[in-house]
Amino acid sequence: MDIIIHNMILHLPCFVSIYWAALLLLNKKSNNRPQNIWMVLMFVLSACTFVWIMLFGGIDNYKLYYKLDIVDITLTLFIFPLLYLYFWALNTQKALTWKQYIWFLPGLILGGISAFLYLRMGEEQSIKYIQTVIENQDTYQFVPGTPQWLLYLVSLQIYYVVFFIQIIAVLSLSTLNVIRYRKGVQNFFSNLEGKSIENNRAVLIGLFIFLFIGLVAAFLWGASPEVYYSSKYVLMSLTGVCIFYMGYHVYKTKPISQHLLHTEGKLPTEEDEPLEEVNEAHRNKMLPLFNRLIDEEKKFLHSTLTLDDIAFELKTNRTYVSRIINEEFQCNFYEFINRKRVEFAKELMMENPHLTQEQIAEMSGFTHASTFSRTFKKQTGLTFRQWKNR
Repeated sequence: MDIIIHNMILHLPCFVSIYWAALLLLNKKSNNRPQNIWMVLMFVLSACTFVWIMLFGGIDNYKLYYKLDIVDITLTLFIFPLLYLYFWALNTQKALTWKQYIWFLPGLILGGISAFLYLRMGEEQSIKYIQTVIENQDTYQFVPGTPQWLLYLVSLQIYYVVFFIQIIAVLSLSTLNVIRYRKGVQNFFSNLEGKSIENNRAVLIGLFIFLFIGLVAAFLWGASPEVYYSSKYVLMSLTGVCIFYMGYHVYKTKPISQHLLHTEGKLPTEEDEPLEEVNEAHRNKMLPLFNRLIDEEKKFLHSTLTLDDIAFELKTNRTYVSRIINEEFQCNFYEFINRKRVEFAKELMMENPHLTQEQIAEMSGFTHASTFSRTFKKQTGLTFRQWKNR
């Protein structure tokens, strides 16, 4: 019974990965593109985690070991490109280009070289090589220029250099893409509910934890295999929980409506705007009209208001509206509209002290009282009740 439980714990990351891959596959028609990329990632990760358990679980079948080593070198270096593509796809509907596919080259090249060298050595020499590496970790030496030496160089030195470079690159670019996504959504929507900002941030946090666990496991395996074997159940349990956490938030992610994308297929952010300044004459014409829409017609009270709605009313494009807000009020569209909503809410409270927080929130253009409460406290430094009872 203990053996069964131990095996289940060791294979937990594999089971969790298969679960999310299968669930996303069943919902493929309703998935957005990042979810489909995550589905592929989960299939790859399920294969990787299975191989990891076989490799680091203490198997004695060296014939199987060297074949699994080829799979491990290739697929493990596919995980990071897929992670990068998931976060990249949050901000664009553009087709994949060579710039994205090039991320897969390290895995293909190193895996291909490893497979070629193993085949050149033959099964007997490959088994002897693996046995030497595993059983004599601190003492083995290979003659420079031989297939064994080249394989050692590729699979145990170059591989780890590429591995750590990919980790740094993926973490950096993923963080930038989540920030970019948040800016893009805030520059278009006046309400952020259902826009998956929190989900994407949770996936990013999960990624940091996942890679940290992986680095700890790799360090223990290299520094002290005995310590690794004694802690592998804890490491695999934490990895399984982390994969489930990320998969849950990916599954909850909702697609952003395509109409908010620029013609080049990207979310609108300040960085995407044209470099030229807004024409002064056009600004002088637009600003009074913009102020009339906001202050007199109170368009900000529409809970579903978007940047495109304002641009349509002004018979201009979102670029000019966005620039006017950024330059005149030093904030993005979301922040500007919610400032107006909070100001209106204060007026409502003073004129109608009998109204509840929920009523004030709805009348001010907020979709949820909780969002109103957070926004109100952020802007005033006081809760709704504290401000009302001053």
